[in-house]
Amino acid sequence: MEVEPIIIPIEEHNIEIQQEDDIESDGYDQVFQSSEFCRWRKNSLYLYNMLFYELLECPSPTVQWLDQHTIKGDPKCDYYRLIIGTQEKESQGFDELTGEHGGYEMGIRGSMHPYVPMYHIGDVNKARAMPQNTFKIASFSSINDVFLFDYSKHPSKLNPDGICRPQAILRGHTDEGFALSWHPMQQGLLLSGAQDGKMCVWNLEKTPINSTTTATVHNGIECNTIIDPVETVDSERKLVDAIQWHPSHPAVFGAAAASGTLLITDLRASSGTAALVEPLISSTSTTSSSKTLQFRVKVHSADCNCLAFHPVNEYAVLTGSDDTTIALWDMRNLSKEVRRFEQHHRDGVLEVAWSPLAPSVFASSSADQHVFVWDLKSNDEVIFDHKGHDSRIPDISWHPTRPMIASVAEDSSFQIWEANVVESLINSI
Repeated sequence: MEVEPIIIPIEEHNIEIQQEDDIESDGYDQVFQSSEFCRWRKNSLYLYNMLFYELLECPSPTVQWLDQHTIKGDPKCDYYRLIIGTQEKESQGFDELTGEHGGYEMGIRGSMHPYVPMYHIGDVNKARAMPQNTFKIASFSSINDVFLFDYSKHPSKLNPDGICRPQAILRGHTDEGFALSWHPMQQGLLLSGAQDGKMCVWNLEKTPINSTTTATVHNGIECNTIIDPVETVDSERKLVDAIQWHPSHPAVFGAAAASGTLLITDLRASSGTAALVEPLISSTSTTSSSKTLQFRVKVHSADCNCLAFHPVNEYAVLTGSDDTTIALWDMRNLSKEVRRFEQHHRDGVLEVAWSPLAPSVFASSSADQHVFVWDLKSNDEVIFDHKGHDSRIPDISWHPTRPMIASVAEDSSFQIWEANVVESLINSI
C-alpha cells in the first residue's frame, strides 16, 4: 500500500508572514491560467490586506489553524501554526512548480517552515487537533482507520524507513470517512463519521482495550495501541460527510449525511457516553434528558455535505449541500429553515464555518472554486468572493483571533487571506 505523508508542524514557527516593499509571484500565476483566475489576479492588490499562497506537492483536503499567532524578534514578522495533510496527486502538469510561495506584489512575503512530516498510510481525508492539547492530532485515513498522532513524540525529519507510527489506531469503521470532531469541553473525546453510515465516539483518555507491550510493523504501520469506540450510532445507512459536537450542549452532536439529511443526536441516556459528559451538563440545560434522541430531518434536495453550529447562539446551525444552497436552521423548529442562501454558489457547497470574531459572519467553500464570506445583517448576503483557487475547495479555517481564512483546493493550492471588506466589517463590531 502506498504511504502518504501527513504534514504536521513541530513548532509554533510554521507560517512566517513578513511585511516587505516588493514581492514576486514566484511563478504561481504561471500554473493557473483560467480567465477567471487571471482577472482575480489583476485585482488582488486592491482586495486584500494580506494574501499568502503555497503550491503543495500534493493536494490537501484538510486545513486547520492550531493556535494564536506569536511575534518573536522582528516585529514585522508574524508566526502561525496550521495542520495540512496530503492525498495522492493526480497528473496535473505542473509537478516541477510545487513549493512556490509569495504574496502577489502586495508587500507581503511568506514562507512555510519548519515541518514535522509523518508517514501516513492512505490519504489524509481529514485532520483535526485536540483543542485541549494541540500536540495530539486525529486523522481519518482512506483505509478506514482513524489515527492518533502526538507530534511532540516525532522527529523533525521523516524516518527513512517509511513506516507510519501513530500513537494509537482507532478501529470501528468499515469504510473511509471525512468527518472528525473533538469535544470542545471534554478532553480526549472524539467523534468520527464515515461512508459506512456509522458515527463513533472515542474516549482517548481511557485505557485502550487492545494493547501489546511490543510494537510490530504490519502493512507499513507500527503501533501497539488499538482503541475501540465507546459508542457507535447508526445513521440508518446514510453516508456521513461531516460531524460536529455542539459547542454548548455537551451530549449533543450533529451530522451531515447523504440524501440531504441533518442528524441531531443526544447521547445522555446512552450506555457508552453518558458518564463521560454528565459532569459537563448544567442543571439548567434546556435539552431533554428523558432518553437518547436522534432527529433525522430532510434539509436539502441533494446530499448534505457540511454543518456548523453557531459558537454563541445555541439553537442556530448552518448546513451546505450538493444542491448548491446553504440553509440556516433553528434547532427548536427544524420543519422550516430560517433562511436559505441560493443563487450564489454554482456547484456543491463543501464546507461552512462561522467567524469566531463576528456572530453574523460565516464563510463557505464550494466545488465551484469560490469561497464566499457572508453577513446575515447585510442585504447583499455575500460581502466577499475569494477567487484564488482553480479547483474544488474541500476545507477552510478561520483564524481564531484575526479576520483571515486559510483555504485548500484540489489544485494543490494553499492560501491564507485577509480581505479588506471582511477586516473592516469585523473590526467595526
